[in-house]
Amino acid sequence: MHRKTISMPDAMGEWISARVAAGQFNNESEYFRDLVRRDQEEMSRRAYLKARLIAGDDQIAAGQSQLLETDADIDALFGEIDAESP
Repeated sequence: MHRKTISMPDAMGEWISARVAAGQFNNESEYFRDLVRRDQEEMSRRAYLKARLIAGDDQIAAGQSQLLETDADIDALFGEIDAESP
């Protein structure tokens, strides 16, 4: 396991201590691990979105697009996207 030492303004340290004291985290290390996990998830979502945008751009360039004319068309598209997303 890696051990890290960080510096931060007092207000941030107090914020973290308050979150631990409130029982939201067992200790400060758990708080930071949670932040890193959330950052990893966000980066994964961004990579997925970027890949989808590139694929969509490629489909448009190949003439494989469809016109979304109604709310139902849009809802169906988002349903497909939700079914495919990680």
